[in-house]
Amino acid sequence: MSSGPRWEKAAEAYATGEHKAGRELELVVELAGPTGTERVLDVGTGAGHTALALAPRVSSVVLSDPVPAMLSTARRLFEEAGVQNAEFIEAVAERLPFPDSSFDIVTTRLAAHHFDDVALAFREVARVLRPGGIFIFIDTLAPDDPESAAYQDEVETLRDPTHRRIHRQGAWIAFCEMAGFRLERTEVVRKAHPFEPWLERGGADAATQQKVRARFLDAPPSAVRDLEIVIQDDVVVSFTDRKVVLAVRR
Repeated sequence: MSSGPRWEKAAEAYATGEHKAGRELELVVELAGPTGTERVLDVGTGAGHTALALAPRVSSVVLSDPVPAMLSTARRLFEEAGVQNAEFIEAVAERLPFPDSSFDIVTTRLAAHHFDDVALAFREVARVLRPGGIFIFIDTLAPDDPESAAYQDEVETLRDPTHRRIHRQGAWIAFCEMAGFRLERTEVVRKAHPFEPWLERGGADAATQQKVRARFLDAPPSAVRDLEIVIQDDVVVSFTDRKVVLAVRR
């Protein structure tokens, strides 16, 4: 991923859009249970909202992301909030540049569907997390219906070619367990997405955005059902998907 104009545009949309709030963000703080002394790593931080929610409650936070434009936006949000206990590190999830057992809490929110190798990324999380530390994972759940699951990956990839794959709940949990984590708690929340802001956040050009609109208007009935696609007067209004929140312990 590069830091060109596409990502600069997308980074600003992430800073001001729906990622800055939501029940799944509240659950990060609730499940992490910080006491004030922890060192936290947020992997694939995007605009930094997850790290920013934790920063006032911990000793320090490190924000990692492979996209410099995202890190620049996150740094600006921290400066605007007057929060100073943060570092910003350019890195991919599969190669975290930190020593073993460096962190008490690791988080990743709505980033893993971009990872090239989820299993390797989770092994890296386990490596940099201290024994007994907690990993809070959040990402989208694939529908159980294979047709609508394939459709969701299709439109996500069309909107944003850095998208890789959305998994079912059992698969996300299996990735955690294969990396050596013990599952402590699972929550699933529904999240409604106003369509045009969601489309804009992908950073695609106008022609590609129009292709995504057309594909939503032509969605299979299974996807209309599972993603609760709302269309009014041949205009896509919104859709709703599910986010899984996992609290796992090393």
